Amino acid sequence: MNRGAFLNPAGFVATQDLKDRGWTPRLIAEFLGQHDQTRPNGLKMGGRRLPPVKLYRESRVEEAEREERFLLAQHRAMQARERLEAARAERQARRAARLNAAAEAYRPQIVPELLRKGAIKKARDPYLNGVEQVLDQIRRGFAAESPEVTPRAPKSGKPPKASNPRPLTESEEKDLRADLMRRLDTALAVVYPWFPDPDEVEAKKAGRTKTGQAKPADWRKWDWD
Repeated sequence: MNRGAFLNPAGFVATQDLKDRGWTPRLIAEFLGQHDQTRPNGLKMGGRRLPPVKLYRESRVEEAEREERFLLAQHRAMQARERLEAARAERQARRAARLNAAAEAYRPQIVPELLRKGAIKKARDPYLNGVEQVLDQIRRGFAAESPEVTPRAPKSGKPPKASNPRPLTESEEKDLRADLMRRLDTALAVVYPWFPDPDEVEAKKAGRTKTGQAKPADWRKWDWD
């Protein structure tokens, strides 16, 4: 198919263009109604081309955008979107704080053993099952938590909406396991002087000591001017 067929004809805008201009599906339905034309969709999903792109005459769009009624409706839609985004950000912050608190509650008790210097795997092994148990407990806690209630707008007249419990995502579980392992390694480094301290390892990679002091060899890279 001619690549030009996937471009908007002159004088027409696509649905995505409208969204970029601040239109919502409800605004499109209320102020524009039926689309004026379509064009082939250049995107595919699973080997199949997506449905045709709806097109609207730009003159109709501009005329609607000049109406005071549209401007008020668009303003209300923007306010609603901002409230949703703020609520989403607040939920994400609360969730991140809960995950961090769950990780901080893990305080491994290390029993010293006679290990040769550098036996990192043997030092960790007795505690790996405990890490997985803590992770599983946190995972089950998030999966079974009570639904969170999201308040509606004061004038909506609708009851508060309860969201479904959200199990840990793959990314959250990966980060949480890494955090728990870091805490285990920190505890092991306290008991075994030869065990790599995570803070020291990161500081070394960043080219500084754990206290933030410059290393002795760093003077060669300093700017003396």
